[in-house]
Amino acid sequence: MLILLLRLLLLMLPQARCTNDMLRLLNQLSSKESYDPDIRPVLQHHESLLLFMNLSLIQIVDVDLKNQFMTIRVHVNQEWRDPNFIWDPLQFGNISEINIPSKDIWTPDLVLYNNAGGDWDLSSSSKTKVKIQSDGMAFWRPPVIFKIQCSIDVEYFPFDSQKCDLKIGTWSHGGNQIDLRHTAQKSELLQGFDNCEREIDYAIDLSHYQEDVEWDLMEVRARRNIKFYACCTDPFLDIRYSIKLRRRILFYGVNLICPCLAISFLTALVFYLPADSHEKISLSINVLINLTVFFLLIFEISPPTSIVVPLILKYLLFTMTLITLSVLMTIIVLNIHWRSPETHIITDWVRTVFTITLPKLLFMAKREKGMSQCQKYDLGTEDYYQLSKAKQVFGLEDDGAVFDVPKWRSRRQAVVSESAISEIQLALEGSRKIVNHVRKKEKYRSMRGDWKYVALVLDRLFLCVFSVAAII
Repeated sequence: MLILLLRLLLLMLPQARCTNDMLRLLNQLSSKESYDPDIRPVLQHHESLLLFMNLSLIQIVDVDLKNQFMTIRVHVNQEWRDPNFIWDPLQFGNISEINIPSKDIWTPDLVLYNNAGGDWDLSSSSKTKVKIQSDGMAFWRPPVIFKIQCSIDVEYFPFDSQKCDLKIGTWSHGGNQIDLRHTAQKSELLQGFDNCEREIDYAIDLSHYQEDVEWDLMEVRARRNIKFYACCTDPFLDIRYSIKLRRRILFYGVNLICPCLAISFLTALVFYLPADSHEKISLSINVLINLTVFFLLIFEISPPTSIVVPLILKYLLFTMTLITLSVLMTIIVLNIHWRSPETHIITDWVRTVFTITLPKLLFMAKREKGMSQCQKYDLGTEDYYQLSKAKQVFGLEDDGAVFDVPKWRSRRQAVVSESAISEIQLALEGSRKIVNHVRKKEKYRSMRGDWKYVALVLDRLFLCVFSVAAII
């Protein structure tokens, strides 16, 4: 039992010694009465503090097209040297680095200039700790959620790419006090090169980036800028990051583009329906309502700007215009289809254009016409029999004309008496009435057929026109 206790004491001695070394180091660093976390850590006031900064992109939280801002989650990586925190590791148990709260040490006042309502400075990250090495180098990586103002371009939505810039710099220190540089420029400074104005590719650390389901990250660039303001003589430095995104098309292609195209092609099919089906107007109005719903969906996510209108909205507006015209054209076609000779007489130019010229251009079958053919199929059995008997008995020709009565008498004098002439004349009058009735009936049916054929030609013409318009 005694041996076990001795072993436990031996194991706890290094840990206790390490704790004592850490306490001694912290006491020594915090015992400096002249140190103030609000004062820039330089030995001479005219010296410039070299500050390296870089971003680690963690996640693209949201790209708000309507309000035109992008929300991202990042780590702001900062490096600087604080001469007040230098010690000899050999005197403190080989402790080469420590972590202290950021409120107990000077930290840069970096801010996001084009802020849209998120964490515009790093004050919300005061609970995070700063890692300090024995040579005085300080490393701070606070997590921040930036809400960035972006100029959203929705002209090619949903085949669009967006570019957002982050302007990060110190708020109260000029370039003569804090020399702000990108971390990628550290090696150039060590080699004696000072090309601080060059554009930096791959300027954001993506090692911890969580891939977004809606956007592809295309490129990230950075450039160090020097800007003079009217308030101050010293230049102010900032680093402008550029993030380029491209939208993934699968979601909008399946749920928006394909239904819109399918509904648009239904516009042309309205004119393929026969006029007797009574569904032409209903189909047109249903297509118009569906496109209006898609139009409102896109309008909800589009920014309220008058600079540019998305192409898909232009397409929907054009298609809605076509459907509105199709409703009007369908009304005209139905009106023509149900016209009758009592109310509308078809003119010669209408008959020539719509029954002869246009059918040839539209590769339509020519309408069959002819009195004898129509009579054979349209007259009733009894009327046709009576007309044939009248032709045989009273000498009628095929065109309905009657032979001259005196000639008929001369040929029939041997068999017909004078007393039968009056009866024959009555029979002739009856036959004329039958023929005139049949002719009027056939003319009525022919004119009705002409109007229906004109409506059919218009349907075919509008089908071709709207099909070409939908494809274009």
